Amino acid sequence: MKKIFALALCAVLALGLVACGNAADADKPAAGADAVSTPSVYTNLYTNLDQAAVLEEIAKYSGVTVVSTANADGTPNIAILTPGAAGDDSHIVFNVAPNTTQENLLRDKVAEMVFDKADPTAATKEERHQGAVLRLELEEDKDVLDSLKEINEYITDNSLVCKIVEVMPIG
Repeated sequence: MKKIFALALCAVLALGLVACGNAADADKPAAGADAVSTPSVYTNLYTNLDQAAVLEEIAKYSGVTVVSTANADGTPNIAILTPGAAGDDSHIVFNVAPNTTQENLLRDKVAEMVFDKADPTAATKEERHQGAVLRLELEEDKDVLDSLKEINEYITDNSLVCKIVEVMPIG
């Protein structure tokens, strides 16, 4: 009798845990639910710019940019860098002296960048911080690089030209 009661209690507890887990999951936003055109599902605020707006702000050298890469040992590397607009609608350029971020980008070919344009005098959070998270890939296509060099005199053989492959919101 005690064994049957113990098994029944375990079954009830297991079902309760499953039910609680499903209920908790129902409150979470679906993966990928955040989009640049919608407010953050977590904060319900628009704290993001689309790709064209980010490139426009970068061209004006406004905002703060933080670039993250991974070191060879897997530890994170974060740097504050100032990108330039490459001259088209999908690339940015970093002209930096040799450093760890450059080394990581040349090795792994990927980085993520946070762009934030702050206006501390604005009345709302939405207006105080506009930006986006950009997923970047090192551009290595010679034809693309040559065409960008033709339209942007600041791009050299030593420049790190990155293609924007995804724009995500700051939430």
